[in-house]
Amino acid sequence: MVDFYDQKKIILVTFGIILLISALFVPAAVFYPAKVVTITQEAEIVGTSFWSLVLGGAGIVLLAISLFIAALIEQPVKSWLLSGAVAIIGLVSIAFSLGDYYYVTRDSFTYNPPLSFNSSTYTWEEFERVEERLQKQNGTSSIESVAYYFRDGDMVEFSSGRIFEMHNDLARRVEAAGGEFTRIQPQ
Repeated sequence: MVDFYDQKKIILVTFGIILLISALFVPAAVFYPAKVVTITQEAEIVGTSFWSLVLGGAGIVLLAISLFIAALIEQPVKSWLLSGAVAIIGLVSIAFSLGDYYYVTRDSFTYNPPLSFNSSTYTWEEFERVEERLQKQNGTSSIESVAYYFRDGDMVEFSSGRIFEMHNDLARRVEAAGGEFTRIQPQ
């Protein structure tokens, strides 16, 4: 008969394996929709950075590792202390993942960058200019990155994500509020 201690190890390792597998899809399938649902209903489009998905996946992997540590290290105090420390780092990584977003409402643009819990909201009048940088591949031009400059000196640059879906609308709103739009062609 298997004793209780071995059953506990089996359960911890099983949950660890489940977490490892889920680290591949949970950030995109759960974390991103959670942001869309919890961010204000006035948001027209909600986006997140690539780093949000990476941090979310890394956080889940660290939680799985903490379960493996708890199951495999024989000394209980050392096992649970080390496991707890790794789990805390994993939870912080997940928190950073959940806190990384940007969205547009009728009146403003809100951005909370990766590795930060402080968001900034800018009205359209606070935008100084929008720069669209193009790249040319195989004779076709496409957007390489988009940079938003604000009157307070801040700047935000995106090279991927849903921001490209809302970019033209944002540029029109900035121009309508007195800001500039610049398209930089490849050399």
